[in-house]
Amino acid sequence: MKTKIPAWFQQAKFGMFIHWGSYSALGHGEQPLYRELLNPSQYARLADKFRAEHFDAAEWVRIAKKAEMKYMVLTAKHHDGFCLFKTSTTDYNAVKRGPGRDLVGAYVKACRKGGLKVGLYFSLADWSVPAHFAGPKRDKKGFDDFIRLVHAQVRELMSNYGRIDLLWFDGQNYFTAGDWQSTRLVKMIRSYQPDIIINDRLPKPKAGGEWGYDTPEQKIGSFSTKPWESCVTSARHFWGYHICHEDETMWYSLKELMEMFVMCAARNGNLLLNVGPKPDGRFPHFFTERVCDMGNWIRANKTAIYGAHGIDHEFAYGGCMTTKGNRVYLFFLYWPGREFSFPGFKQKLIQARFLATGKPIKTCQEKHRIILKDMPLKSPDVCPVVELVFDAIPQDAEWAKKRLWMINLEGMEKWAER
Repeated sequence: MKTKIPAWFQQAKFGMFIHWGSYSALGHGEQPLYRELLNPSQYARLADKFRAEHFDAAEWVRIAKKAEMKYMVLTAKHHDGFCLFKTSTTDYNAVKRGPGRDLVGAYVKACRKGGLKVGLYFSLADWSVPAHFAGPKRDKKGFDDFIRLVHAQVRELMSNYGRIDLLWFDGQNYFTAGDWQSTRLVKMIRSYQPDIIINDRLPKPKAGGEWGYDTPEQKIGSFSTKPWESCVTSARHFWGYHICHEDETMWYSLKELMEMFVMCAARNGNLLLNVGPKPDGRFPHFFTERVCDMGNWIRANKTAIYGAHGIDHEFAYGGCMTTKGNRVYLFFLYWPGREFSFPGFKQKLIQARFLATGKPIKTCQEKHRIILKDMPLKSPDVCPVVELVFDAIPQDAEWAKKRLWMINLEGMEKWAER
């Protein structure tokens, strides 16, 4: 039996991904050790330059809540092997080096105090261990020791910090479920955290495993009833802090970020939006400004987001749709100006209004379509939401399902004959 994904995750809609580590001190993104072929011993010295002197986990949580994010995921260990948590497995960690403290512990405590769900990212790959590159065939003993290290570190994360809601694995590209001893690893995880959610990046045995939700990366997932979460950078290309992030043109605009969020929500998924904090622990101000603006929009339009679900209806020329009860919500990503029409529903339309302001919109309901009239020439918001109220739960008319020409040729023929 597959593990049930809890309701909180399926209704969260928005979370914060945080890529932070010793690599932040260099300011070349999250993978300079590998991407730039740096000398490993010299790279390891960055751990002493990574001081986190202005790190305030409570401030991170405050920003996340202002953005209406419901959960956070922090890189407890990335591919370079540097641990942000207290561990007995290696001295290459934030307690013994640079910061001199347990950064994961402070983060978990702040999330829990702020009422946010707690997520931890853990890289299965570890570039600080040569046996990881050798693999089980070329260095069986070394690789066995490496697997014990991985399991021991995961055990520490699962047992030392109280409740952890989500575990985000990554970096598993080269080896099998058998190599990672995935089934044994998950059994251990659940012995400490029975309600934890585990993503899809830990390889499963051929018989399958009781974990995994989809995690499309740097793209928006498809319309689905299966739980999924798109992880996307808020600045272009890099997950970790890069000095180019001081240039505003490197950041996605509010409009672009809103489009990502709306498309995720309308396709029944979550957006896990990433930030790479500076080495001192502060968020780049461009990120803070944009996500707080997103939060303002979400609060004004929350009725169309929470408790609503995506609808497979032809609205591609306007944007996206959700529905809840006898209401349909139109998310206008592409503002049409004064008038716009789209395929209709079988039920009678009672009224239409802008959700954020309550301002009514004139409408005309014809047999095949609904027309919105006398709207503002220019978009009144970064993503206006129009609420349609029907006299009963709306059902698609035969010609209204998405996409018209792909699934409804007979209905389109009748339309063309009018």
